[in-house]
Amino acid sequence: MKRHGLLADIGGTNVRFATLTPDGKIGAIEAWLTALYPDFATAVKAYAEVAGVSLPFGNAAICAAGPLEGDHIDLTNCPWKISVAEIASATGAKKPVLVNDFAAVARALPVLGEKDLVHFGGTLPLDLAPKVVLGPGTGLGVAGLVPNRAGEWTVVAGEGGHVDLAPHDDREIAVIFHLIREHGHVSVERVLSGPGLETLYLALAALDGVSVKAKPIAAEIAKSARSKIDPLAVETVKLFTGWLGSVAGNLALSYGGRGGVYIAGGIVPQWGDLFDAKLFRHRFEAKGRMRNFLHPIPTYLIKAKDLAFRGLAEMLR
Repeated sequence: MKRHGLLADIGGTNVRFATLTPDGKIGAIEAWLTALYPDFATAVKAYAEVAGVSLPFGNAAICAAGPLEGDHIDLTNCPWKISVAEIASATGAKKPVLVNDFAAVARALPVLGEKDLVHFGGTLPLDLAPKVVLGPGTGLGVAGLVPNRAGEWTVVAGEGGHVDLAPHDDREIAVIFHLIREHGHVSVERVLSGPGLETLYLALAALDGVSVKAKPIAAEIAKSARSKIDPLAVETVKLFTGWLGSVAGNLALSYGGRGGVYIAGGIVPQWGDLFDAKLFRHRFEAKGRMRNFLHPIPTYLIKAKDLAFRGLAEMLR
């Protein structure tokens, strides 16, 4: 008898579980705080009981927020040990898959449909061309997907969120200089993330001599920018959007991403009309002599909520 597979997406704060049925359907999705469980094995056992699935699982695919080093991933703010051996012991799966979280997101790109995407620039993706995905959330995830001639996809995972942030004009130079004095190295993730949106707001306030009484919250900054009641919030979102476009264009050049550039994560897809697609595309294409290379590359917002699970399921298949 074929057994259910286990899919899991582990972050520093939350773990999300799902089952993969023998006929390939994803179900029984649960999201729990990792702090509620002493280790991965205990959480898996509890999930199996909730999902009504008996151990062992037939197979398992797990992604986690961090770089894959050999056979393990070290997470921030999570004491669990995430390794291939730990997953095998907890699930009973003989050959479990362990990957970076954005590697799983990238692997889902070829199976996304029109209802999962908002196309907002460029033309159509070229067949059998590299794809790129980036997503601001708690950090900035980045990954690429490269095809071979047979149409099979290989994920190229990395830590692209930690490359240097580059300025576009005098205002951005001033912001970066301010952040250098505070943090030393200024990565793109320092600005292009939820905490980065807050950091950017505080940097602009400091540059303009504006007193901030309480620590800004990313969701409140977006809310204030949408209502236009706070000029600093409006500028924060504008700078964030422009920088995101610049970084996306850099990644498209680096990967040769003529298969499309996709925006995921927990921030921009939730913004709705607050997201300035024209500004993003302007900065995406503003690469001097390479503008003609970038102009036809399509860009998309991903609306699908189960990206990691779809990618993990593809890896098991």
